Amino acid sequence: MPITRGWQLHCINATTGEGIWKVAIPGGGSKHTTDIGAVADGYLSLGGSDGYTYVFGKGKSAITVTAPDTEIPLGQSVVIKGTVLDLSPAQPNTPCVSKESMALQMEYIHKQLPIAGIWNNETMTGVPVILTALDSNGNTQNIGTAVTNAYTGAFSFTFTPPIEGDYTIMATFAGDESYGSSGASTAIYVGPAPTAAPTAPPAKEPIDHTWTIVGMGIAIIVAVIIATILLLMKRK
Repeated sequence: MPITRGWQLHCINATTGEGIWKVAIPGGGSKHTTDIGAVADGYLSLGGSDGYTYVFGKGKSAITVTAPDTEIPLGQSVVIKGTVLDLSPAQPNTPCVSKESMALQMEYIHKQLPIAGIWNNETMTGVPVILTALDSNGNTQNIGTAVTNAYTGAFSFTFTPPIEGDYTIMATFAGDESYGSSGASTAIYVGPAPTAAPTAPPAKEPIDHTWTIVGMGIAIIVAVIIATILLLMKRK
């Protein structure tokens, strides 16, 4: 006493000796205060000096996917969104992270270590989500692969439907060494493309009647003068 800190549990390849993963020993204790329990069906139990029993193994995942509930006109893009979350009993509804980020995630959640690592120089990455569209003709289209945000579990992807009709949008997380697979689906409807508004004819330039008015005025003046002259000649 005091119990030393910093001991880690290492998982290695039994054939090559290559490291697979490592994590700080639960409870913060040394190897003398940690009891290795049973190993079966891909799970390892470990008793720590904090009185808890920890289980290491592949966890369940849950994926969600959403799309706009309103009709989308043909030619318009739609944003597909969702989440991929961890359903493990010890950390339900936390973001799923890549296998490379798993040790950092577990130490942050269960060991109160910094989320960016003890030296504040590490960044976690998310997991890939395969997005597929099934159109009203039964044709399948690979929309693309989105990657979740490791700190929120959210993902998004922009898709432009090629034809009109009903679509089923499927999101799939294939799983990895840390999580089991999961999938979900949603639907969108694509209506006709908006019709173009009729083009208004170009406005005609207003006709300038100035010279017409001037000419008419001059003609009237000339006519008056002539009439006056003729009237005077008759009087003589």
